[in-house]
Amino acid sequence: MNNFSIDNIRNTMSDANTFLIITHKRPDGDAISSSLAMFWYLLDNGKKETLIDVIIPEYTKELAFVPGTEFFKKHPTRSRYDLAIVVDCSEPRLLHGEEYLKLSDKVICVDHHENPLLQADYSILDSDSASCTSIIYHIFPCENVKYLYCIATGLISDTSNLTLNVTKGVTNIINQLGNFGVDIDEISKKLSAKSSRTEELLSLVIERGKIFENTVFCSYLLQADLLDSEKNLTNVNHKLIIQGLQEQVKFETLILLIENDLGEFKGSLRTFNPNIDFNKICSELLAKGKILKGGGHSYSAGCTAIGSLDELFKIILKEVLNNK
Repeated sequence: MNNFSIDNIRNTMSDANTFLIITHKRPDGDAISSSLAMFWYLLDNGKKETLIDVIIPEYTKELAFVPGTEFFKKHPTRSRYDLAIVVDCSEPRLLHGEEYLKLSDKVICVDHHENPLLQADYSILDSDSASCTSIIYHIFPCENVKYLYCIATGLISDTSNLTLNVTKGVTNIINQLGNFGVDIDEISKKLSAKSSRTEELLSLVIERGKIFENTVFCSYLLQADLLDSEKNLTNVNHKLIIQGLQEQVKFETLILLIENDLGEFKGSLRTFNPNIDFNKICSELLAKGKILKGGGHSYSAGCTAIGSLDELFKIILKEVLNNK
């Protein structure tokens, strides 16, 4: 549910001088692009770059092409902020820097995931939007080229290169961005460009995958499969791995579990089957105590769980096959 007035939000931004921008842990293309879209929007509206902290300590280098990554900071540089802007996340436990919100006088949250829990002064939430950048595009219009590039990158990223959840609204935004001169094909190619390491991990995932009822493909990565720099998973591009699976194994439902350095399994869940609702499945498993956290969209969700690999696959598969 939204609790905002466009005029109130814009007045709040206009009155503020110092800004903090944060997003979720293990930021993907939409999280990074949404953070930087807000950064460019603020600059375009007269705010000073030195008074805006975009906190993203780590991200996969395959996303370094997004305009503005050179402005990322690992930690806040101020003791107080007039305004914090949270993008692509409304679940406090998933935020990198939830504690930083205490440094801000006011908080704005912009998100497109379901089950919002974050308490903010203004919450701009639309679970029907294909990406967080698409919400930003409608609420905070701007013709700065770098801003528009970020909007396109987030939208293309969260629709798996315009193959998943491509609604009429998505098509309209892409057409508008093209008319502004944004090179959609160039961004798609950059988002699809896998490093040799990502290709290596993808090959391993495909090699050890198992198929259930000819429709569900399950696979995994363990800590032993990862380099030291990858063990906390920040430098593992799970979205590109999932996208590679969609392109190469072509099953309607994908379940990928990756072990992190805490002994937890991070799940990436995708489906083209409209009868399967991964957000609902995650909510039900969370209520039963089967997973630690999880949610997202019906067609695309994530979860965190502990336990044996075989048992976790059984738990998720049971729910998926019951909903086929």
